Order: sequence, then C-alpha cells, then structure tokens
Amino acid sequence: MFPLHSVQGQHDISVNQRVVQRKSASMQYMKISKIIEPVLNFFFPDVCVICGEDTDKNNLSVCRKCLNKIEFIKPPYCQTCFLPLADGGAHCWQCRRTKYHFEKIIAVGKYTGVLRGLILKFKEKDFLKTVLGNLLLEVLVKNIALNQFDLITAVPLSKKKEFVRDYNQSQLLAELLADKTKKQVVSGNLVRMKDTKPQFELTRAERLVNLRDVFFVKNPSVFKNKNIVLVDDIATTCSTLEECSTVLKKAGAKKVFCAVLARD
Repeated sequence: MFPLHSVQGQHDISVNQRVVQRKSASMQYMKISKIIEPVLNFFFPDVCVICGEDTDKNNLSVCRKCLNKIEFIKPPYCQTCFLPLADGGAHCWQCRRTKYHFEKIIAVGKYTGVLRGLILKFKEKDFLKTVLGNLLLEVLVKNIALNQFDLITAVPLSKKKEFVRDYNQSQLLAELLADKTKKQVVSGNLVRMKDTKPQFELTRAERLVNLRDVFFVKNPSVFKNKNIVLVDDIATTCSTLEECSTVLKKAGAKKVFCAVLARD
C-alpha cells in the first residue's frame, strides 16, 4: 500500500499537468487562429448577402447600411393585424369587419426592399435566422409582455417543402425567440396535413378555401389553456395565421399572438 499523502501528491501533479497542457493547447490555438483568420477573411470575406459589401464583421451576414434601409412598421398601424395605416385610425378596413381567432399580429417591417430580399434568401440560407430572429425578437418584446404568453410554435411547412429546403424557416425563428425569452418552443405538434397551392397565386377568397382542413394538432393537451406565440415569415391576407389560430383554439389554446417578419 502506498502512503495516502503519496497518492494525493501524485494526483495533484496529474491535475497540474492537465491544467498546463490545456493552457498550452489554448495558447497554440490562439496563435494559429491569428494566422489563419486573416487568410480566411481574404479568400472568404464576410460580405453582406444583399449588397455584397463588407459587413464589418458583425456576424450577421448583413451590413449595417442595408439593415438601416429596412422599412420598419411605425405608427399608425392596425392594432389587430399591424398593417400600416396611411390615414391613421386604430383598425384597418378588413379588421373592422372580421373577427379573427388570434389576438393580434406583430411584424418587423413592410415586405419590400431589404427585408423582402432577406426573407427570400432565408429560404435557402438558414444562417440568416440570427439577424432576422433578432429583429423579430425586438418587435416581440416591445409589443407583447413576456408574462402574456407561455410557449412558442411555428406555422408548419408541408413535408415536401421541408424535405426540399431541409428546414422550416419559421421554426428556426421560433427556436431563437424561445431561447432568448426562456420560453418553451413546441415543434411537430401543429402539423400541415397536405401540400397546397402557393398563397400568393390566389385571391383572398381562394386562399381561405385553399387552407381549409390543412392544419391539425396531434396532441391538444400541449396547447390546452396556454397562451401561444405563433411564428411565420410573412402575413398578407392573414389567412394562414387565422387558420392555424382556429385550429389552436379548437385544441384548447386560450390566446394566440402572431409574430411575423413582414406585413405585405
């Protein structure tokens, strides 16, 4: 048997050796990074996905000049659907005559210019979730108090579209919002049961018919008595958000708030 103090001494030496090795490896990594980073930046510059100019290494893939060109929605806007109201007022014509199943919609900006370009590119560049998610987060916390909702979910894509794209951009946004607000994100419970014609090709009346019986909740107990933030990329006639909200309310949800990147 070795003396206890001898074993303890060997253990301390072993621990110290590991600490020294880690520090040495960390210093070597930093030295290599200083050499490699300029080379990578030269051959693979961090350029803006919109204008191609340098992003000043803001890790957003969009330069500040382009971000400043986004047409953010400012008052006056409809208190229900967030549509800008050039002539003022509290509600747009459509919301004055329609009773929706959602409480309200909030949106970052108008579906035009830089924001439109980012949303279109987001369908093939998933890394844009950071810049777009942070923009949506800012609008969310300004318009909906954190104690007003319990969980976050996304408008689902059809299986075909998600397979081709490899991800659901609305789900990526929902996950970022949930992470930042420390709320639960629910995925795979609100599902799209069939593929439909693209909404932008249809009239308002056709859109409502196009989405009928498309969405389904697998496990209603997950949403029962919950206040939900429903995330999507664009709201045009609000028919997709309304259909999803109707299904969520039937599943037992108390309130549904909708958060989108753009209002068209």
